[in-house]
Amino acid sequence: MVNEFQHRTFTCAADCTCMYSTDLASECQIRGTGVLHEYGYATGRTGKWVGILIGIIAVYRLFGKRLG
Repeated sequence: MVNEFQHRTFTCAADCTCMYSTDLASECQIRGTGVLHEYGYATGRTGKWVGILIGIIAVYRLFGKRLG
């Protein structure tokens, strides 16, 4: 979701009623980061997730060598 919404800006409905409140509400727009905030997602954690992914790969390789 972070990749999809982080750098986007969305236009509100024709009558300027926005589903989420962001700093662009006066322009009838919604920042993608506002959508992420509503769902509890944070930006700027790419390094953390890459580290977790590398850890998972390392564990699988370790188990693969021991069992294979």
